[in-house]
Amino acid sequence: MMEELMAKYLANELDTSERADFESQLIQDEQLRLDLEVYANVLDLTSNENDKIFNADSAWNRVSKRTKDTKVVALEKSRFSFLKIAASLLVLSVAGYFIYSSTKTTGSDGTELASVTHGVKEFTLPDGSLVKLNANAKLTLSKHFGDSNRNVILKGEANFDIVRNEDLPFVIEAGNSTVKVLGTSFNLATEADDGVELDVTEGLVEFSSSITGVKEHVAKGQSAKLDKAGKIIQKNEMKDANFSGWWTRKLEYDATPLSEVFKDLEDTYWVNIDYNEAIGACTLTTTFQGTSIEDVIKTIVATFTEVKLVSLKENQIKLDGKPCDH
Repeated sequence: MMEELMAKYLANELDTSERADFESQLIQDEQLRLDLEVYANVLDLTSNENDKIFNADSAWNRVSKRTKDTKVVALEKSRFSFLKIAASLLVLSVAGYFIYSSTKTTGSDGTELASVTHGVKEFTLPDGSLVKLNANAKLTLSKHFGDSNRNVILKGEANFDIVRNEDLPFVIEAGNSTVKVLGTSFNLATEADDGVELDVTEGLVEFSSSITGVKEHVAKGQSAKLDKAGKIIQKNEMKDANFSGWWTRKLEYDATPLSEVFKDLEDTYWVNIDYNEAIGACTLTTTFQGTSIEDVIKTIVATFTEVKLVSLKENQIKLDGKPCDH
């Protein structure tokens, strides 16, 4: 199994022959190299409160000193540098750090932090702020973040716990919106088909459209949503705490339509749910906490005789049924 092989490679548990074979595969398979980086991230950045992002150049200098006595085989025909692999892994194992430098930033030399396809990643930023990235999310830190600015770009969903700094506001570009705070806690989600949604759990957040400039101040216990066109912001009292389900693993429902439940489940468990619209109006009252997606689906099917499970394979779920009797 390739994941097991990558884990052994990172743990230095392969013998000389196995390591040589694996590194040969790395040279020939660009996707494998990318997978190795992601897997290293999974192993070394799982809610460790000591994780920090730091300068790549200074990290490389420190690593170079440690690797000067290490034998590295130079493979001239490969564009892939195993010295850099060794450096990256040494930083991971010794310091518990992971650098993911992006060349896809918007004209800045920032650092891109990324989550994985089916998982949550937590990072401590240079200013001490904590960020949780939902699956497939990316956060790009601007150059000189923490020194002359605290500007970032978010794609996907993230939960922020921002350290207060009145001299340097924390500014997030997310879709067609801009979020500006001095220090607070909130959840922010950019949805390509649904605009940008903000839920504030502490403090006060300035939420504005980068298209029209329309602005709202959103306080603790409030939520706001900017439409896809970036023109209208709707602000309401927060009634649904399930926005945090993707990292708390707690979902509460009180006569909630299954159509809304399924949307939460897709976001929380990183699955796709294909269902007959006829069952979407069935209402559910229950609480899920620390429950696997398999058990959640079993509970729903057991609750409604009208709902049938067609298939549940990996991250693909299909349900069928007929309208519920009310």
